[in-house]
Amino acid sequence: MKKYFIALSMAFSIAALLSSGCGSTATRIDPTGNQGLTTAHDINFKDWQMAAEKGINSLLESGVLDRKDGRKTIIMVSIVKNSTFQHIDTNILTDKIRQAILRSGKAVTTTAVSGGGADDNATRQVRSLQNDGMFDQRTVQQNGTAIAPDMSLSGEIIQQKTVSGRDEESYFFIHMAMTDLKTGLALWEDNVEIAKQATRPALGW
Repeated sequence: MKKYFIALSMAFSIAALLSSGCGSTATRIDPTGNQGLTTAHDINFKDWQMAAEKGINSLLESGVLDRKDGRKTIIMVSIVKNSTFQHIDTNILTDKIRQAILRSGKAVTTTAVSGGGADDNATRQVRSLQNDGMFDQRTVQQNGTAIAPDMSLSGEIIQQKTVSGRDEESYFFIHMAMTDLKTGLALWEDNVEIAKQATRPALGW
């Protein structure tokens, strides 16, 4: 029995050492700097920043958002198709572009309609308050007042993987387009290309 308790005590001690050795230390980094981790087969936050910056600069320089009637172009976000081998939240890219468009002062974006449904259902929801006795009808938004978009922003992210021995490479192709919703014509298109390489260790993972 004594040997059993000694063995059990040693097992707990080893488990405690292993668990403490597996711990990690987290630190905050500057998201605008170059301290982030780089992995071969993932899109990292620096990649999103680079893609959004190139996309918005190209869009603004193209002049497609410029109007002569004094009204700002209204843009909706359509679908950004994920054709990679991983789960990607494409909203990271489109949100950055939308925010930059708003800051430019050349256009506004709508949240009442998008390729995946309304980003904010409130525009439609408040109109259901019509004829609701609880609300002063003079303050209720009426039908026929929401403004439809002029253009839609869409895109696709494609990934190609190559493995040669211990060397791995990923190529990401990010395509973006702005479509005139009246004519269906693409008024602006551009691409961002990202290539990454990594070498796996000879031993281990």
